Amino acid sequence: MPLSKIVLENYRCFRDRQEIELAPVTVVLGKNNSGKSVLTRAPLVIATGFDTASTAPLDLDRLGPDIVDDFRELFHDHLTGRPIKLGVTVESKARFALEAEIQYVDSINSAVVSSLDLLSPQLRAMMVSSRLVGAGRNETPDIDGIAVTPLPQIRRGEELEYEIRRVGKSPVVHRVGFRGLVPDLTTVRGLRDLGGLDLSLGPIRYLSPYRERVSRQHRLPLGSPTQLGVQGEGMPGILADDSKRAGGAVVARVNELLAAIVPGWRIAEIPAGPLWSTVLTRRGSEVRVNLADAGTGLVQVLPILVQCALDELRGEPEHAPLQIVEEPEMHLHPTAQAELADLYLNTALATKTRFLIETHSETLLLRLRRRIAEPDNRITSDMVKVYVVEQQDGASVVRHVDIDELGNLDDSWPDGYFSQDYEEVRKLAAAQMERLDDAS
Repeated sequence: MPLSKIVLENYRCFRDRQEIELAPVTVVLGKNNSGKSVLTRAPLVIATGFDTASTAPLDLDRLGPDIVDDFRELFHDHLTGRPIKLGVTVESKARFALEAEIQYVDSINSAVVSSLDLLSPQLRAMMVSSRLVGAGRNETPDIDGIAVTPLPQIRRGEELEYEIRRVGKSPVVHRVGFRGLVPDLTTVRGLRDLGGLDLSLGPIRYLSPYRERVSRQHRLPLGSPTQLGVQGEGMPGILADDSKRAGGAVVARVNELLAAIVPGWRIAEIPAGPLWSTVLTRRGSEVRVNLADAGTGLVQVLPILVQCALDELRGEPEHAPLQIVEEPEMHLHPTAQAELADLYLNTALATKTRFLIETHSETLLLRLRRRIAEPDNRITSDMVKVYVVEQQDGASVVRHVDIDELGNLDDSWPDGYFSQDYEEVRKLAAAQMERLDDAS
């Protein structure tokens, strides 16, 4: 189920409504502390509201203890007078668009879904619109001018009453329980047919900007691992399992991809009793370099290559995953950064995997633009979307930069962005001319 759009409002650093459409390869750029990471990680947070048994709108415990200390941290400036708005559009056999408002309730020290709009064309273009009874009727500004939406008295654990509207039907008021962002409508007369609607975002994977260094030795897993992990910590086990039990197809494909990044080198899994080592080898040489002794750039990029190889070899999945990668270019030479752009484009074409990439790499963006501009290739401008995150008036704003069929960026590209190299070359040339003039 490819996630094709997300909506954010009053969410963390984003005060105003932001709509982000996802392409096979979506690139997020911006200066440090502009809000790029908040944007790229947002699908992970939204996904906790689906496929969960939690009564909270977002099951943040699934993301571990470090995501937030308090739900109120998700509100812009930690001000809970305005609701958070989160939305998704999913393109699949069970297509749907969902947008929810989440409000914090002090009396229960928790949050609730106060409003939900659900559109599912598969269900004859029905829309379910629910509003928490007593909420959203009399908005009053507080002393700071922020519209505050009063909520009814809420007791912990009780099901809340919602006014539910359906296209072509009279509204009904009913007590509805939620599991995450998904309402249980099986108990509502006239809406029971919506209870079996498959609301899922599909697989969403995340690779952090700090991939874990590989130990000098590691154990062969007892089972067959399938998950790379947030820091790529599952990579050694995947490679060892592939070499020992699966014929080495993953290692072989990784080596084909590695040839473009580090020409002449290959990886191999070497058994040493009950333990295994990941090593680098060169054709025609007996030298083996343990990956623990290799350069940081290679260690950082290998998990990316392994995940792409896994996706290719597994074939097109029923539910296409979204792969989030932060700073894939970490410690890589510019030439290798350009090769990463090709890797993402080729993997997206071969597997339907979608990529959401936070990057500072001008080289990566230039390669994407070049591939779009080149004639007689499969890369079209609609395969790539570029967003720039900026700070304006104390809040983050997402700007979509369009790319035409010639690889040109439109006028919304920020002035001076990625112009440092040009300015340095210009100033270098001026200094050289000045010195030559002085010498003469």
